[in-house]
Amino acid sequence: MINKEKFRAEYYKYFEEKIIPQIQAMEKYRKKTVIKVIGISLTFLLLGLIFSYIFILLMLKLEYNFILWPLILFLMYACLIQSIVTVIITSREYLLKLQDEVLPLFFPVVANFKNWPKNFSIATILDSELFPNFDTQEDIRSFFGFYNKTNIIVSDTKLTLPFKVQNKPNLFRGITIQLELEKSFNNHVILISKNEHKYNRYRQAKPPISELNHFLYTFAKNPENIDFINQEFWEAIKELGSVFTAKGFSMSVKDNIILIALRSKRPLQFGFLFKSLVKAKNYDDLINKFIVIYNLVNVLNKS
Repeated sequence: MINKEKFRAEYYKYFEEKIIPQIQAMEKYRKKTVIKVIGISLTFLLLGLIFSYIFILLMLKLEYNFILWPLILFLMYACLIQSIVTVIITSREYLLKLQDEVLPLFFPVVANFKNWPKNFSIATILDSELFPNFDTQEDIRSFFGFYNKTNIIVSDTKLTLPFKVQNKPNLFRGITIQLELEKSFNNHVILISKNEHKYNRYRQAKPPISELNHFLYTFAKNPENIDFINQEFWEAIKELGSVFTAKGFSMSVKDNIILIALRSKRPLQFGFLFKSLVKAKNYDDLINKFIVIYNLVNVLNKS
């Protein structure tokens, strides 16, 4: 296992020296947006309370007006709902802005990540055999880095089902992590969480780790050659799934290529509209996502 505090300190130092000067304008934008969204939300909330008060007065008079009562009731609910929706929509737009403008600022640290061509890993996805037939692959964003003799590609990926409809349903939506190691495991091993669809033609294996077997299925082309699946490996992939808040987990180890698919609705989300951008601690969720990848790379290279 890696020294997480050492890595975190390295990110904090880089943040203080390199990133803070670049996000001052973004922090001003955040503060203005907070003031604006609070003002709009409170205005709609006040209007909703006023219409509620009017509706109560009309009820106390016990004189039903089939036009006025429904109208006041509609305006009351519309204003109260809009006060909440304003915060939700603005927060979502802000998080997307963070991913586009702030996330890349953390790329140079440790692995020197860079933006990478989208849909680059489609051959790896097909070779992994993690998924049955799918129609298209769409990478919303991808970045490439190099750490501990390992090429790393992280992608925000969507795979659609091969249906003849305009809005095709997703087969998969989340993070894919491709690792290209210097060493080879000379096997094809697939691990799938038990809430995922079992799509595999290999024989099922049972590593000597009861907790892993409780949550994951393991399939291998050569079931006798899975010694790399040990307690340290299990702790590394368990932490990876936890940090990325994965609802489903799939992993293919094919020779020297590892592909991990973590099902998640908003896989690269970090930050919050009401959190300062100039405090390093507020980026711990993002920093931890990098750290758990490095940790797994170290464990795999050590096996």
